Amino acid sequence: MKFFLFSLGCKVNSYENDNLRQTFLKLGYEEVVREDEADIIVLNTCSVTSVADKKSRQHVRRFRKAAPKAILVVMGCYTVLHYEEAKSIGADIVLGTANRNKIPEYIDTFSKNHEFILDMKTTFRKEKYEEMGQIALTDNTRAYLKIQDGCDNYCTYCIIPTLRGNSRSREIENTLREAKHMVELGYKEIVITGVHLGAYGKDLGDGSYRLGNLLTDMLAQSPDLFRLRISSIEDSEIDEKMLNILKGNKEVVSHLHMPLQSGSDGVLKRMHRKYDCAFFMNTLNTIREIRPDIAITTDVIVGFPGETEEEFQETLDFCRRARFAEIHVFPYSARKGTYAATLKDTAPEIKKDRVHRLLDLSKELREEYEKQFYGQELTVLFEDYNEKEGLAYGHTANYLLVKVPSNHSKHGEIERVLYNDKTKAD
Repeated sequence: MKFFLFSLGCKVNSYENDNLRQTFLKLGYEEVVREDEADIIVLNTCSVTSVADKKSRQHVRRFRKAAPKAILVVMGCYTVLHYEEAKSIGADIVLGTANRNKIPEYIDTFSKNHEFILDMKTTFRKEKYEEMGQIALTDNTRAYLKIQDGCDNYCTYCIIPTLRGNSRSREIENTLREAKHMVELGYKEIVITGVHLGAYGKDLGDGSYRLGNLLTDMLAQSPDLFRLRISSIEDSEIDEKMLNILKGNKEVVSHLHMPLQSGSDGVLKRMHRKYDCAFFMNTLNTIREIRPDIAITTDVIVGFPGETEEEFQETLDFCRRARFAEIHVFPYSARKGTYAATLKDTAPEIKKDRVHRLLDLSKELREEYEKQFYGQELTVLFEDYNEKEGLAYGHTANYLLVKVPSNHSKHGEIERVLYNDKTKAD
């Protein structure tokens, strides 16, 4: 059996696909790089915005057309809301965000009777963390380690708590075992990922063992780990344990992604975020006292219902003062079932204008951040190679993309590179 995997959306989806890949390989399946060569296609979908829904639908149709005889498995957030639609446009097996470890069994069943299979729970609020049974391996450079799933925050714009379920943490022993195995296999960087990382540990024991404790134990058991990266964390959950991690462990990279969502206190309140701008800025300043050169990136939603021009200006001003290394900009997308979807939406042309203005600021801030390092030698972990260009690509600890001329792949190699306008690749 030949299989093809494709993931949309977040790093959690990527981890789940990597895990499923190992399951298939262990069963003797062969992975292919083109969907039209596959007997089995698995699509892990996203539904964080209406655009994500659209992309999910497009990929279901695309894979069905490319491989009409393949078994098409569709899972993830999109299917929770639209499982009937997924079936109607070509899916053979549909799952939500649970029971992914049953996919091989479902494939075997479908192969025999060719009858549509649906595995969809009606509630996701009392879930336990699902171990998928295999270590998630990608390449020999960077590996993603999922430690948490679900969310309890219920921000007014976000449907993810409904689709992913309650926040639940992976057991400490299983998490540390997989991390140690990754290092033993030669991975030089581990990326810690989850839906709401800062909630890790709240549901374990008495709730005192948190993300900072986990990272401390992870580093202690694997002194040979070159880099440890946190994919995303809320500023309200950067506690003393996390600050001490940054202070005392060079293996933890100088890059944090901290979602802001808005730089206006009024909008943050309507979003039901758990901080105001002053709190967020104080966290940034505290982190930079420990790591002055750290790259802090963020997410911002523009055009949230009721956002005035004055409130958007507050966001622009805050982002400028915050000196983010990069801003990921999203126009507000109404999600049915959320409180914000009941409010009057912002006109599309206003959203479009504000997206462009904030992206312009992001580009300006990115260039300012990069120029700080011109003329410095930075440590680069190489990941990709373009044979046609004769260029090897890799990232620094603070996530600057670097390119150097090379006549061979430097995949997994670590080198010091002089950073300037010729070697920067962003």
